[in-house]
Amino acid sequence: MKEKLLTNFKAEYIFLILLLGVLFMPKYSFGSSSLAPFILQDTETETQLKTTDSIQEFRRLAKVYADSLNAEQAITYAKRYIRATSDLSIINDHYFSNIEHTNLYLNFKANYKPQFNFLSIFYLFAGFIGLFIFVVLNLKRGVNKQSTFLISLFVLFHSLFIIHLSLYLINCHYYFPDSLLVSTVFTLLYGPLIYLYFRMTVTNYRLRWLDGIHFLPAIVLLIYIFPFYLLSSQEKFVILFDQEDILLSEANLIIAAKIISLLLYAVLTYRIYRQSIKDAEERSNMLLWQRNIIAIYFIYVLTFLIFSTITSGFISTLPVFHIQILVMVGIVFYVAYITYVQPEIFKGEVKLVDPINIFKYKKSGLTESFSDELKQHLLQLLNEEKIYKNNEMSLELLSEKLGTSRHNTSQVINAHFDMNFFELINKYRIDEAVNMINQDKLNELNIIDIAYEVGYNNKVTFNKSFKKIHAITPSQYIKSLRS
Repeated sequence: MKEKLLTNFKAEYIFLILLLGVLFMPKYSFGSSSLAPFILQDTETETQLKTTDSIQEFRRLAKVYADSLNAEQAITYAKRYIRATSDLSIINDHYFSNIEHTNLYLNFKANYKPQFNFLSIFYLFAGFIGLFIFVVLNLKRGVNKQSTFLISLFVLFHSLFIIHLSLYLINCHYYFPDSLLVSTVFTLLYGPLIYLYFRMTVTNYRLRWLDGIHFLPAIVLLIYIFPFYLLSSQEKFVILFDQEDILLSEANLIIAAKIISLLLYAVLTYRIYRQSIKDAEERSNMLLWQRNIIAIYFIYVLTFLIFSTITSGFISTLPVFHIQILVMVGIVFYVAYITYVQPEIFKGEVKLVDPINIFKYKKSGLTESFSDELKQHLLQLLNEEKIYKNNEMSLELLSEKLGTSRHNTSQVINAHFDMNFFELINKYRIDEAVNMINQDKLNELNIIDIAYEVGYNNKVTFNKSFKKIHAITPSQYIKSLRS
C-alpha cells in the first residue's frame, strides 16, 4: 500500500512540475509584450483626450455631423467620445435621428448595444442558478465540509465562467469592463477541484496543506495576469473598446497549459476510479454519483479541446462553440438537481437512482409501501423457494409469481438491488454454485452438473457468469480449494 501511495504521489507531482514548466517558459516573463503597449497607449490618450473640453467637443461634433447627414464623421467622433468616457448612452436613435437608418449607424449601434436572445438569457439563468447552488451547498449541515466545498467551488467557477461568457454574447461586456480576464484562470482549477473531491469521496482521503500544490499553476497564471486587474475601469474599457488581442503572444501556451491540466487530472481521477473498483471486492456497483461526475468531467475535457480549436481559429462554426457552454450548463443543472432531489448524497448516505430509471419509471404508479412489499415477496422467492434454479425463469414468469406487472418487477429490482433482472438471477445462481462447490468435500460433482443444478442450460454461460462475478472460472475456483 505504501508503495502504491508513493507511486501516486510521484505521478501527481511530476505532472505538476511539467505543467508549471509550460507556464514558466522564458516567454512568460511579464514585460513590454503584454501590458506595456496599453500603458503607453493610454498615456498618449490621457495627454490628448483627458480634458473636459476636448471630450465634450467630440460629443458636439458627433451631433453636428449627424445633423448634416455625414454618418461616417458622426460615428468617428462618437467613438472618440465613448473611448474617452466609456459613456455608451450617446448611442441612441434620438441623438442620431438624421442618420439612424443608415447602414453605418446601424452597424455602429449593433456593435455596442446589448443584444439579447434565448440562448444568452438561458446561459445567464444557468449561471445565477449555479451561484445559488454554491451558497446552498455551503449552508448544508451534516455534510463533509471539505469535499462539499470543493464541489461547490467547481460549480461556482463554472457558473462565473458562464456569466462572463454571456456578457460577451449579449454585448454587455462594455458595461462591465472590470470583468476583463476574470475567468482566465478558472480552467486550471477544474481539474484539481474534481480530482481532490473525487479522491476524498471515494477513498476517504483527508486534505493536507501539501495539496495546495495542485493549485500552483493557477496561482502562477493569476500572478502573471494580475497587473491587468490593477488597471482602472476606464483603461480596461479602452482595451475592450479597441478590441485589442491582449495576451496574444502567450495565448497558445496558456491554452496548452489548460489542456495539459485537464488531461492530467482526467488520468489521475480515472486511476482512482479504477483502483476503487478493484478494492470493492464483492461490490460490483459503484455509487452513481461518482460515476456520473467522472462521465461529466470527461465530456468537459473533450468539449474544451473542441472549444480550444475554435478560440485558436482552427474552427469557426458557431454551433460547435456553444457545445462547451452547454456542457457547463449541464454540470450546473445536474448538481442543482441532485442538491434538490437527493441532498443526502453530500452526506454519503444514499445511492443515486440511475437517471435512466428516473425517466423510465416517472409515470409508474408503484408506491413506496407496495415496492417494499414486492421486495420482501421477491426475497422469499429467491431465498426460500430458490426460483432462480428454474432454467426457464424470466422476468414475465417472475412477475406472475409476484402478482404484478413486468414493469413493476423491473422497477423493484432496479431500486432495491441496484441491478437488472438477469444480473440478480445470475448472482443468486453463482452464489448457489459456490455454496455447492464448498460443500462438495468428496469432489463428486462436476461443473456441468453444478451448472444444470443452479439453473443454467449450458456450461459456457455458467463459466462466463461465474468469471464475471469472481474473476476466475469454476475450474480455477475448484482448483484453488484443493491446493
